[in-house]
Amino acid sequence: MKITAVTLDAIGGPIHVESLDLGDPLSGEVLVKMGASGICHSDQHVVTGQHDADLPCVLGHEGAGEVVAVGANVVTVQIGDRVALNWVPSCKACFYCDRQQHHLCPNVTQKIWTGYMADGTSRISRSGQPILHYSGISTWADHMVVPAECCQILDPEVPYEVAAVVGCAVATGVGAALHRGDIKPGDRVAVVGAGGVGLSAVMGAKMAGAEQIIAVDRELAKKQLSMDLGATDFVEADAQAIERVVELTAGRGADVVLEAIGNTRLQEEWLEAVRPGGTMVLVGVPSTSDSTKFISANLIRSEKTIKGSYYAARDPGQAIDDLCTAYLDGRLPVDRLISKRVPIEQVQDALDAMLSGTEGRTVITFE
Repeated sequence: MKITAVTLDAIGGPIHVESLDLGDPLSGEVLVKMGASGICHSDQHVVTGQHDADLPCVLGHEGAGEVVAVGANVVTVQIGDRVALNWVPSCKACFYCDRQQHHLCPNVTQKIWTGYMADGTSRISRSGQPILHYSGISTWADHMVVPAECCQILDPEVPYEVAAVVGCAVATGVGAALHRGDIKPGDRVAVVGAGGVGLSAVMGAKMAGAEQIIAVDRELAKKQLSMDLGATDFVEADAQAIERVVELTAGRGADVVLEAIGNTRLQEEWLEAVRPGGTMVLVGVPSTSDSTKFISANLIRSEKTIKGSYYAARDPGQAIDDLCTAYLDGRLPVDRLISKRVPIEQVQDALDAMLSGTEGRTVITFE
């Protein structure tokens, strides 16, 4: 079948919206008609080369839609199911999956990042030449073949646009706050970077019962949205930002600081805003060529803890289910995070809006 999709052929771009050929789903695969797909910094990082991906590929890794065809041996979903897509499904058999650390599963991760499906081939092609599947699901397309194991069935009341952003950015930010930051009622928390992941961490900190949530960003336009989503304070990210956060937290520093930008210099500097005995969570992903340096003697003497946080920091499929339930219960206002909706033909405009740093999340809508 013919599909409309967003492709990247070379590092640096440009990206193209074009018509491609999509094969039928094979064993263990399904065809999803996309309802919505999120615009994420990770996709832009592929364009710039900050994150590795084999090319050419169809971009996108946040998506939700309807199953419209199934291949052989698919038992978990059926035609007509509304699904959110999870790009790190579990193999359910390895050391990590046995310990409920499904997001760290090396078997599935290695398979997904090849750009090919389980049989070593791609379902996408252009003039007979294969185009690869970014993150295994390539959601910047009106239809896509994905592994059935990537599909999480949705409650009919959850909008596709909400489910799409829950599938990565929201799960990542909330997961960092709840499961790596281990935020407790009464904690004082600082979130550095009020992008999609950072604002989701703000929501996660609120869900955890934090007494004080300080959002930090260079764009003052993010203040109102940060406060709407649960921040109690907003600090402009200038040269005095760390000092102001320490002052706001009774002069001690925050119990938990979450760095949601992926800047190694900021990761180093913002450790100063963590109180002795507190925790810093690194959830923004820098380039793989960048390194972060910490003075170990200071860490030892202050007993500060530094943690990494990847994806949902737990079983992503269960996280999607739980976060969609929290949305329906009114505990997670994901819909307020979304500020812009565009058709697929305007995807470059959507990327530009994201890079401006002044808006919330942008989604591609297909309905």
